[in-house]
Amino acid sequence: MLTPIALLALVPLVNAKSKTISVDFSSYDPTNHTVEEFLANYSLIINNYTVDSSGDPFSRTYTASNVDISDGYLTLKVSGGTQNGSSVPSAAIQTNDTNIRYGTFKTTAIASNVSGVCHGFFTYENDCQESDIEILTSHFTTGNARINPGLQLTNQATNCNSSDNTRDAIPYPQDPTTAEHEYTLEWSKKASKFYFDDALIATMDTNVPSAPSSFLWNSWSSGNPNWTSGPPTQDSILRISKIDINYKTSSAQHSANTVFSFVALATLLSWASTFL
Repeated sequence: MLTPIALLALVPLVNAKSKTISVDFSSYDPTNHTVEEFLANYSLIINNYTVDSSGDPFSRTYTASNVDISDGYLTLKVSGGTQNGSSVPSAAIQTNDTNIRYGTFKTTAIASNVSGVCHGFFTYENDCQESDIEILTSHFTTGNARINPGLQLTNQATNCNSSDNTRDAIPYPQDPTTAEHEYTLEWSKKASKFYFDDALIATMDTNVPSAPSSFLWNSWSSGNPNWTSGPPTQDSILRISKIDINYKTSSAQHSANTVFSFVALATLLSWASTFL
């Protein structure tokens, strides 16, 4: 006989949904919407907050003024010329949904050729539940003692010890700064798979995130020579032409009536079993 605990495990989750967001930024008409309104129509929001330096040479501030749509592209700008003691003006957007659990996330973009910046396309719940595609504009083909050149792919360590991250740097099959390329993260319970222009370039089955998350697109710099380098001396702009994401949301909440019914049933069965 099933125990009350086992029965509760059968309670269905509510509000679990499959969703699709598909955006072609060439469809943006500034006479009809602001950038913020256009993004909101696709359940996307602009970030406005500051990340403290935490040991990096510079903090960074994500600001709406560095997010625009121009000439058919969503542009995420890192402003050039940040002075010592100032925060680097950066840019980010994210899904309105923060309870994404697994999906396929495609971004078609042209990377900046201005060094000193990180472009990111990634899932995020916290620093220990994160799967990343990152473009380091200072390290397309050359690295340093801490960074291998190429497209940076990471599952952040779920034990929160960054030395245990699962990561790889893949040589770019083509120059990411001269034409559009599609970057895809396929996140499942078993693995994070990474694609460049539909070609599988890496599979990671360790440190796979499991927590409900957001999906973000950003461009930023902290001046850290072991990651972004920089900050850039001139504006560095990531150009995104399309976003296509398909994902599932999950909720830890159960329907109150359903839970009550299952608890009542479990209690009744438990009581009846004492007479068997």
